[in-house]
Amino acid sequence: MFESYSEVIVKASAAQLSIFEHDDPLKQKDFFKEIKDLENKADEIAQKIFDDLDKTFVPPFDREDINLLTNSLEEVINLIDWVAQRIKLYRPKEIPVEFAAFAKLINKGCEQINVGIKELHDLKKPNKILKACKKISEIEKEADDLYHSTISNLFKKEKDAIELIKQKEILENMEETTDKIKGVSNILKTIILKVS
Repeated sequence: MFESYSEVIVKASAAQLSIFEHDDPLKQKDFFKEIKDLENKADEIAQKIFDDLDKTFVPPFDREDINLLTNSLEEVINLIDWVAQRIKLYRPKEIPVEFAAFAKLINKGCEQINVGIKELHDLKKPNKILKACKKISEIEKEADDLYHSTISNLFKKEKDAIELIKQKEILENMEETTDKIKGVSNILKTIILKVS
């Protein structure tokens, strides 16, 4: 179940990246719809995880951790959707090039979540999970640096207060997405510690 969830998140993050790589509003419209559809699919998967948890006498790992992991994954895809919806609704006049770089970091982080989750079946050999978690930490640090430089540039360059507010809000939520990806990583490490 978690593998399906993480695959949906990777697809959503790739669609988010595509939004920043295309200026054509018609193409962007397709990506907005794709992200919303994937977010809905993720909600269905989350519900199935909780339904299965109620029916399973012995889950693969601690029930509390299953709940935390599911909720953390949900936070990631919800933020990806949130960013897409804000771009769609706010229609910023310009999207700084740094936003595409941020979207690439989000996509890389989601890919590492997927790598880690695919290895949950073999918690006795956690090396691949730990390696993915380490990469997520590196990505999150890079995202923090990018956030600080980008927010600084926004305040230097953007003279239209409304545009500044739009761009700042979108950027802050992209940064929060990387924090939530790191949160998933922390839960994966907790699961490993409890099993070892």
